[in-house]
Amino acid sequence: MKVLVVHPRFDVFGGGEYLAINVMQALDELGHDVYLRSLDYNEEAVERAFGSKPNLAGILPLADFKPKFRKALALQKAISAKRQRGKVAITYSQFDQVWHTQTTYWIESSPGAKLFNIFYDPTDIFTIGSIASKHSAGESVVRTRLSTFKKPYYYFIKSILHTDRELKNTLSIPLSRSLEVTLNKLHYPHTGSVPAPASLKIKPGPKRKQVVLVTRIAPQKRIGDFFAIARMLPQYRFILLGSVSATERRLMPGYADNLIRVKPSNVDYVEKRLWTVPEILEESAVYLYPAIEEAINIAFMQGCGAGCIPVAPSMGGGAELIDKLEAGYTYSDLIEAARSVTEAIENPKWTALEIQRRAEAFDEAHFRNRIKAISKGEYSFP
Repeated sequence: MKVLVVHPRFDVFGGGEYLAINVMQALDELGHDVYLRSLDYNEEAVERAFGSKPNLAGILPLADFKPKFRKALALQKAISAKRQRGKVAITYSQFDQVWHTQTTYWIESSPGAKLFNIFYDPTDIFTIGSIASKHSAGESVVRTRLSTFKKPYYYFIKSILHTDRELKNTLSIPLSRSLEVTLNKLHYPHTGSVPAPASLKIKPGPKRKQVVLVTRIAPQKRIGDFFAIARMLPQYRFILLGSVSATERRLMPGYADNLIRVKPSNVDYVEKRLWTVPEILEESAVYLYPAIEEAINIAFMQGCGAGCIPVAPSMGGGAELIDKLEAGYTYSDLIEAARSVTEAIENPKWTALEIQRRAEAFDEAHFRNRIKAISKGEYSFP
């Protein structure tokens, strides 16, 4: 078959990009001719960042999204995507399948092609009431609704993009059980949950009394909570292995610099790619994941593959991973988080090799096999 993967931005080199690469590799392994539609795909940069590159039959371009204002970015992005989308969707008739691996903004029905959508987060389909929480040290992690202002704002964006109509003509693939439940409530066609792929090439080494987080520097990653927990535990070293893309610096000028400026003294900030400093995961005893995004985070799984004991909030993708591993700690507030980190370091219940073995269920081979089955129509509806 002739297959198209739509992934507009390839300049971040985060979990979404690694997922897209694995989708393309899975489809190539089925013998399909795989094409990519992207704005800034660079083969050499991808191979440097991930250690592999997909076999592509061709790359189709997209125009860049350049916001005119710093406010209402989602609306500006929707208008820009809608202008281009109709032209792009005409080409879908040339393909048997079209896979959207980054955002729903580009989903548009077209005769001939079967559409697939990787589902990351409820806000990606402009759903109100996704997970959020309080940030102050010691306060409970709670589920709250977004502001009343967001409801008409999101409704307007959905009307521009025809999100409801398009998702009813698309098979969505949720990256966690929580996301599967969301799709079920909205009556969008979907498969069972498929955890994102993790490269488990980094193995456990001799462990030190240190705590690690690998992440993009962005508000939803809740790095402030990571810092707050570090302040409670000055006896331990915390390492933030971070990255900021050019796009994120343009859209959030000063955010990363201002955040790092207030980090505690026992937090080391390392702005490098994980593959250049694998020893950070090899040597860390604990992987502290403070975000409450509903997908299971790829870097979090990689930390488990390196034998780090996982610690995460009691809701979201981190909690789901810990539940599936049957290892690690969840917390309801930051004081409990600090206690869990201390116990994981001083009195670990699992060895690094035990954590590593349990994480093997989330490697990229398992993910690619699931993508192949979905492509061939061999999936079960939950």
